[in-house]
Amino acid sequence: MRLEGRRILVVGASSGLGRAAGLAAAKEGAQVGFAARRMERVAAAADEAGHGAFPLRCDVRDPESCRRVVAEAINRMEGLDAVVFAPGISTFGPIEEIEAEAWRAVLETNLIGASLVLNAAIGALEASRGKAVLISSIVIDDSPPRPQQAAYVVSKRALEALIEAWQAEHHAVGFTSIASGDALTEFAQDQDFERLGPIVRRWQELGYAYGRMMTDEAVAEQVVNALCARETLRRIAITPHYATSSDAE
Repeated sequence: MRLEGRRILVVGASSGLGRAAGLAAAKEGAQVGFAARRMERVAAAADEAGHGAFPLRCDVRDPESCRRVVAEAINRMEGLDAVVFAPGISTFGPIEEIEAEAWRAVLETNLIGASLVLNAAIGALEASRGKAVLISSIVIDDSPPRPQQAAYVVSKRALEALIEAWQAEHHAVGFTSIASGDALTEFAQDQDFERLGPIVRRWQELGYAYGRMMTDEAVAEQVVNALCARETLRRIAITPHYATSSDAE
């Protein structure tokens, strides 16, 4: 129970990495606020988590929603020891086909929303000398960038700079970036898989894919490690083991 008594808000907790992180933190004894747009999903996650977990509605593209969810979490838990920011969306296709609306959606969700949540939470986090853990991606290390995922790559590279900027101005809080490799989540389930297939094969040809994917629980383990760490872990990169012949059987 390494997080016994900690008060943690997880934003983007309705599925995938955020949900897994919230469940893992609760398993270690934390009280967790699960926040996302899909209230029925976060309510189910909170029920599963136990330990006083509770659901909250939050749309990270809405500044007032970000302010409200942080205030509700602080009021409910009488303070705040950590924020985990996990939302992430992507476009897939040639960069010249990305329209303004798609750019705005990706940047508002993956980047600006993170800063809006931190705007609201920073006072409470400084009071508790707490932590902020933000989910980034190993795509930031791919050079040249992964083709046909430009908006996502740009947002995650900018997120890394944003985390550094927050840390530079707020030394009382420990900021951690977790650069996650490809994991089995709902991330691309709404995409056209006939279009997505050739894109993924191109990533494999470039050596950007590992032949297998991680579970979201594997990433959640590292979120908990960052939250438990005595000192600040500035960046954690986690990638799958490369696939073996047995994985294909």
